[in-house]
Amino acid sequence: MIFMKLAFVDVETSGSHMRHDRIIEIGILRVENGRLTRTYNQLINPEMPVAPFIQDLTGIDPSELEFAPTFEQVKEEILEILDGVIFVAHNVRFDYGFLRNEFRRYGMGFMTKQLCTVKLSRALFPEYRRHNLDSIIDRFNLRINYRHRAYDDAQIIWKFYDYLIAKFSEIKIEQTIEKVMFRPSLPPTLTEKHIEALPDGPGVYIFYGPEKLPLYIGKSINIRDRVLSHFESDQNSSREFNIKQQLQEIDTITTAGEFGALLTEAKLIKEMQPIYNRRLRLLKTIVVVTKTSDKKGFFVPLIEQVKQIDPDTVDDVLAIFPTKKVAKEYLIRQAQKYGLCQKILALEKATGSCFAYKIEQCNGACVGKENHLAHNIRFIEALSEYKIKQWPFQRPIVITDYDPIDAKKEEYLVDKWCLISQESDELIFDYDIYKILVRYIYKKTNQHNIHQLSRQSDLHRNSYSLIY
Repeated sequence: MIFMKLAFVDVETSGSHMRHDRIIEIGILRVENGRLTRTYNQLINPEMPVAPFIQDLTGIDPSELEFAPTFEQVKEEILEILDGVIFVAHNVRFDYGFLRNEFRRYGMGFMTKQLCTVKLSRALFPEYRRHNLDSIIDRFNLRINYRHRAYDDAQIIWKFYDYLIAKFSEIKIEQTIEKVMFRPSLPPTLTEKHIEALPDGPGVYIFYGPEKLPLYIGKSINIRDRVLSHFESDQNSSREFNIKQQLQEIDTITTAGEFGALLTEAKLIKEMQPIYNRRLRLLKTIVVVTKTSDKKGFFVPLIEQVKQIDPDTVDDVLAIFPTKKVAKEYLIRQAQKYGLCQKILALEKATGSCFAYKIEQCNGACVGKENHLAHNIRFIEALSEYKIKQWPFQRPIVITDYDPIDAKKEEYLVDKWCLISQESDELIFDYDIYKILVRYIYKKTNQHNIHQLSRQSDLHRNSYSLIY
């Protein structure tokens, strides 16, 4: 096994985002039966800006790339060099992923076995904490001319591999390589071709059992890797084991990005009710907690079971729960944590003081020793964790997802935490969608994908490629 066809590969890229950034340099050493048979060292015009930190890290100036060939111009030569090899890289997911995406941009498939020298180092030298390339260079006194240049880094990976061949027995190396290249066993109904045919971009996957019974719905930024992870953990999880035993078929829905995948997953789980999804299940009614005031001005929680929440009054909602029992248990915990009077909160029926006051865990609101203003401040603080946030825009917004590899664009119209569908003007508040939107909207890196409509009259579905 140790004298196989190998390609030691390193790529430098315009940035760290695998689907948006591009390769700016590639170095390849093809080794067969221990002998170097071909090399490749090429700057590549990424046709996009290079991040300043990449320029500082690699020393590659954008002017050097201006007249370099594009990946489209060198793709056939690279594919030929990598034909029939095991792809070896340090953190192979990064280099292999970038290269695979480059080929996909031009409608070309690229699949080969991969060997990660990070995993190899960890397996053979478990006593060391760090296994990055700099640590390996220092630890084994390997010489390199230009760190963070593709060809030089690829050379170091080969030198490290040769060092391992010389240090350990052939049996030890073969066993370790087999271990780090291990692929999980597949369900009887699936083959490697089924797995390789799965998309390696963002989207949703659906596991079906006998008679098209929905077993499980999941989402990922890389569908293929996520599906394989189910089969890796089947020995440690009874749920994964049962899914694997019953699995008959896999369907996928690709999206332009993770946001679309999250929304699609939430929607499909509620529509299809797969038997192994515990979260996001369809609830016919939900329980909301709002507040009112008693005669003395103390805030009192109201627990109500409703079928739907009015988007215009959603700001009044302090928390949402699946049942009244869960809501009450939460309120009791918060009352104990913040020293609130459970009698004032109508969580306890008592004559005179509440029980907490008797054990000095209540400040005495129930016996007139604490005024309503101080109690109300703690009430608001206690219930702030799950309070529905105020809609942060004056008008509806458009959220755009874009996948540069497949040139796929998806747009979502949102107003008052509600997705506006293609079929209806009605705003329907969905708590699961709300949580997805909150996480997305308040993340700084997503701000360039969010655009507020200039006027309410701009809200025309036909102007946007809505998919929801």
